[in-house]
Amino acid sequence: MSLGRLVFGMTGAEGVTGGIASANQNILRALSDLSKERAVPLTVLSYHEDDDARPSYLSKRDAFRGMRGSRVRFARELAWRAARKDTVFLDHVALARPLLPFGRTAGRRTVIFAHGSESWRRVRTQAKTSFRAAELCLTNSDFTLRKMRETFDGFRGQACPLGLPPSIELNERPPEQQDPAPVLEAADGVERPIGDRSLLLVARLHPGEREKGHTQLIEALPDLKRRFPDVQLVFPGPGEDRTRLGRLAIGCDVADSVFLPGYLPTDELGMLYAHSYAYVMPSKQEGFGLTYLEAMNFAKPCVGSRDDGAEDVIVDGETGFLVADRDDQASLVEVLSQMLSDPDAAARMGVAGLKRLNQRFTAGHFQKRIRDAVGPLL
Repeated sequence: MSLGRLVFGMTGAEGVTGGIASANQNILRALSDLSKERAVPLTVLSYHEDDDARPSYLSKRDAFRGMRGSRVRFARELAWRAARKDTVFLDHVALARPLLPFGRTAGRRTVIFAHGSESWRRVRTQAKTSFRAAELCLTNSDFTLRKMRETFDGFRGQACPLGLPPSIELNERPPEQQDPAPVLEAADGVERPIGDRSLLLVARLHPGEREKGHTQLIEALPDLKRRFPDVQLVFPGPGEDRTRLGRLAIGCDVADSVFLPGYLPTDELGMLYAHSYAYVMPSKQEGFGLTYLEAMNFAKPCVGSRDDGAEDVIVDGETGFLVADRDDQASLVEVLSQMLSDPDAAARMGVAGLKRLNQRFTAGHFQKRIRDAVGPLL
């Protein structure tokens, strides 16, 4: 394939938050390195950011243009790039809409990264057309790849599992827990220290994203507390659903053991990871689950769901547990009880998870996977 310029159209990286932004920090580094290796100019088009959000790690030779959320400006820029026969890499299928008028001709020079359930569940017609037209679709996990192959006939894709965001320092050995323990306000309004059996889940608490497992964990907590009176649930993350979950905790009579602190800066989140017993996210909406990697970096065992992106990250019985049906409360309680009843085994799982992170899911691993996938197209 011949091309004039490599173009990365993205939602954002440094000036926005979220899993896609974290992945883009690695993708940008990989594409910048690849453009230097192949002597192919790189232009970055950032939909949500302005020019001041240009990442410091981009090379001086790389062009960066912030679209400031302008759909028209982004569409014109991308359409012009397609007409020039540049090769375009997009971080989300929604950004491919301006290329639809070019049909398969533009698709032969398009790479689309697919991040999660929106890539196979309730997919819009425009997205289906874009996925089918693309020269290559990269998925964030083998699980997402499998689901997309089941959804699209003749799907041209390959798995490109994510890695730890480069902004997070990689630990090679379990970090030491620092005292004192964090003190947070529980759902009953009383401040309490986070104890030795706290189960952590870090995610946005948004009404449109209720598949992470928060509700199921709170509903399972009364049974867990009968066996482990000191167990706690800690759910940091911003969002309107904090009120609903707080009321649920009160209704289940466990408000003294449920903590909903809202948004927390990185250093405070790090303290919660360090003090947690385990990371529990029995989600049904993960294409991968970057927060599992964050927990593994603190040598914490993880709990996720089968038939979900957690299958790519968690080795059942070795680095944590995979729940067959998180909506089956008895099964969820049994898995969590098994982990809580043996702290030594849980610690060994955490160490095994840290080792797996270092062997497969570092920033360097992900960047290499991007270069290996995109390189042949240049």
